[in-house]
Parts: sequence; structure tokens; C-alpha cells
Amino acid sequence: MTRMLFALLLLPIAVLLTPRPAAATEWVVSTIGDDDNGKGTVVKPFRTIGRVINTSNGVAKAGDTVILRGIPGNNVYRECDVRVRVKITLRSYPGELAHIHCDVGVKDSVVLQFDTDASGSVASNLELSGSAYYGVKLNTEWYPDGGEKLLGASDIVLENLKIHDTGRDGIKITPKANRITIRRSEIWNTGAIYPPATPQSDKNADGIDNVGGSNMLVEDNYIHDVATTGLYFKGGARDCIVQRNRIENAAAGIRVGFDTSPEYFDLADNPHYYESIGGIVRNNYIRNTIYAGIALYGAKDATITNNTIVETARKGQAALFFGLTLQDGDPKAERPPTVNPKIEDNLISQKGAPCILIRWSITEIGMLSSLDGNPNTDRNTYYNSTGACEFVDDRPSPTMFIPKSLDGWRSREQSDRNSIEAVFAVDEATGQLLNGHGASVGRGVVETARTHATN
Repeated sequence: MTRMLFALLLLPIAVLLTPRPAAATEWVVSTIGDDDNGKGTVVKPFRTIGRVINTSNGVAKAGDTVILRGIPGNNVYRECDVRVRVKITLRSYPGELAHIHCDVGVKDSVVLQFDTDASGSVASNLELSGSAYYGVKLNTEWYPDGGEKLLGASDIVLENLKIHDTGRDGIKITPKANRITIRRSEIWNTGAIYPPATPQSDKNADGIDNVGGSNMLVEDNYIHDVATTGLYFKGGARDCIVQRNRIENAAAGIRVGFDTSPEYFDLADNPHYYESIGGIVRNNYIRNTIYAGIALYGAKDATITNNTIVETARKGQAALFFGLTLQDGDPKAERPPTVNPKIEDNLISQKGAPCILIRWSITEIGMLSSLDGNPNTDRNTYYNSTGACEFVDDRPSPTMFIPKSLDGWRSREQSDRNSIEAVFAVDEATGQLLNGHGASVGRGVVETARTHATN
């Protein structure tokens, strides 16, 4: 008896009968391919993405890679609702850029979406445009009535994407779609479904819209010319990190929390209806917004550090804004104020609009405050090119804050002890502090390695 045969006889029967996992396959799709006669190879590619991933006749299995040819001049796949149902990698052929486009007029359409069973997937080096709703959607099976699996499409990486001209949001993250990474991508021209004369208040078309997806990581992206907010995370999203992004030409820059309908909160995890818990926003460059540069709504334990905010809040709010969350006025919702923020080492350059504003209001549902306690602002540099920076606290404790100077703000808030007002300038393309402004060194964007996607 050979040594190998003897070793096999010693193995448990269950081990001998366990099938080996099937080897992962690479499937190739091309605009000059053939769905009927193709083999999914470079030489004989399929014609459509649906031919590979559809439930009826698709060939892709969990672990496979789907490669899209991006032949120059013939790289557009006119397909809607490309729906990933198992864990795969979807990417362009090396050195090429495949473009998936869905016409905005296709009802209820999305360009690319991931189901829960597609958790762990990767989408890389693709251009996505159009659709009535979203460029990318991360689906959920968690619903207010208890849901099916109590989770969403998670652990998905979206990298090196170009997402533009979408009907509404560039990327939509739904409840329990956790640990989504979005990096080195560009998002622009959201809100294509809205006629030009649509009032700003009637639009809902963000760069990244995250409702209840925790542990999101957004880094090294370029988000610009979007109809509403560059990005936000709300609905109880926990421990999200937003870092090293450039956001400009938007209605608002970054919102930490916002305003969510009560049915989308997981009250077992978040009984007090906080919009955001433990969010971190650092080393971002935000420029030219209609409303807030960075806003906090019902945010618990948020950290806002080393951001550069330039010429924001042109029509309202402030560079740093504490906003009210209404949560539909539902009597069960708690509409909490922001608590325990940490806001340090930021550079803020305004052109007339306030540098900081804390909201307070009497509403039909009672008195609402946007902040409980101290704003915990310190070591920031403030500048207003049209005069002194304004600092506004609407809270009546004991009276509304009338002196709007930095000194008056320090006295009332017990914050910004080591902050300064100083003239400074930044590089418009990067947000980096220009030479000659030594008093502000260490504040604002401090990392030199910035890899934003560009047109």
C-alpha cells in the first residue's frame, strides 16, 4: 500500500466526500460581443451585462469576476437595473473604461444595484450615468415592520467610479447596508429629473445619501455640482468616516445626521432617535455651497477636525451649522439635539455668511434646540473677507446671544479658547494652506497626499 493511499484511508469520510469549491471564473462582456454565441471570453465575449448576471440565464456565480470591455468610441452599455445578486467583482478591462448608461426616462430605474446576497462585492473602474433614481443603490432587507433578514447589502467596495447625470442621488445607501467603502471616485450632476426652475427645497438629489448604513468609509473622492448635499449619513448611522474628500458647488457640503422619518430608525440600537452616532469628518475640503459647509443634526459624539471650509452658506445657515431635526413631527420621535461634538483645527473662510450658527426654534411640536451644551470648538482659524466673522447662538440661555464677535462667543460658549481670527488663503484646487500663514499651520487640511478623482 502506498504512503498516499494509506493517508487517504485515515481521512474521515466526511472530508473525502466534501466537494471542492468551484474555481472562480472571469466572464468578459463587450459591446461587440454576442449573447447567443459568445462564451464570455476575451475572444468570444457576451454582449450584455444581463447575460452574465441575470437570474434566468446568467452564468456568474459567487466569487466570479465580470469584466466589461471599454473600447474607445464604443464603450457604452445601455442597460438599466443592472442588479448584482451574488458576490462578484464588476470592473472594466485593464486600461479601458466601460460606461453603463440608463435613460433618465425609464421609470423607477437604477443604473447599478446590489442585493443583500451580493454582500462583499466590488465595483471598480466604471462610468455610470442616467436612470430615474440612482447611479448605485445598496439594497436592504430590513424594513420598519421587521424585515426579512434584518440586514442590507454590506461590505461592498465602490472604487474609481465616475457617476454623473443621475435622476436623483449618485449613490444611495439603505438601512443596514453596512461597511460600504466609497473611494477615489467622482460624482457630479445629480438631480437630472428636476426641471431647471425647481425650487431648491423641492429637490432631493445628493452625491451620497446614506440612511441607516453604519461604518461607511468615504475617502479621496471628488463630489461637485450636485443638486443638494454633497453627502450625508443619517437615520442612526453609526461610526461613519468621511475623509480627504473635495466637495464643491453643492447646496450643502457634508451633513452629519439630517432629518429621517421615524420608521427608519432601529430603536433597539438607537432608542433616542439620534441621526448619527460617532461620525468622523476630517481632512475634507468644502467650497462654494448655498447652505452649510458642515452641518450637524441630532449627532451624538461627532468629530469634525482638520477640514477647510471656503465661501459656504451663501444664501443661509453657516460654515459650521447646528441644525434642527424634525423627524416628521411624529409624537413618538425624540428629535434630539446634537450632543458632545468635537470641532477642532478647522480652517473657515467666509464671504459675509456666519462662521458658526446654533439654531433654536419654537415650532408646532414645541421648543427645539440643535445643540445640548457646549459646541466644543477649539483651535480653529476663522476669516471673513467682508468683515469680522459672525458667531450666532439662537438658544435663549438666558437670552439669545447678541454679541456676534469671537470674544463674545468665547465668553458665552466657553469654547474656541485657542482659536484665532486671521487672514489666510488656500490653494483653490487642493484646500492646502498657502505659504505665509504660519499662525494657521496644523489647521485645516493637513495631509499632503490627496488623490481626488477628476474629470
